[in-house]
Amino acid sequence: MMEKSVEIVEGLVVRAPAGGRRTYNVAAKRALVQMCLRPGVSVASTALAHGINANLLRRWMVQYGPGARPALGSGASLVPVSTGSAASVRVQMPAEANIELIFMGTTIRIRGVVDVRVLRAVLDCLASRA
Repeated sequence: MMEKSVEIVEGLVVRAPAGGRRTYNVAAKRALVQMCLRPGVSVASTALAHGINANLLRRWMVQYGPGARPALGSGASLVPVSTGSAASVRVQMPAEANIELIFMGTTIRIRGVVDVRVLRAVLDCLASRA
């Protein structure tokens, strides 16, 4: 049986305290993910060769792979637009309003009549995820 060799990424573990959780280098995690995205590369054998669990490597593939959301701090932020309570906010909106929010690399478009209380709830929810 012919075995394929696995390329080793150096500097993966930054800190490995005795009996504690290891800390991994983000650049090395990204390199591992890129390696696993190549055709014919086994995620399980790559994880085994680097001494990590395959499920952890799969989680990194979701976190750092293609289509991954950029981390907050790469330009995304929420800024409060009013310091008043939701009940005191009165906004005159035209019958057909369009609102466009860009949040964490995703564009959210709201078309039509906008209920201020519902919009406030959506913004609060997004702020809690940031």
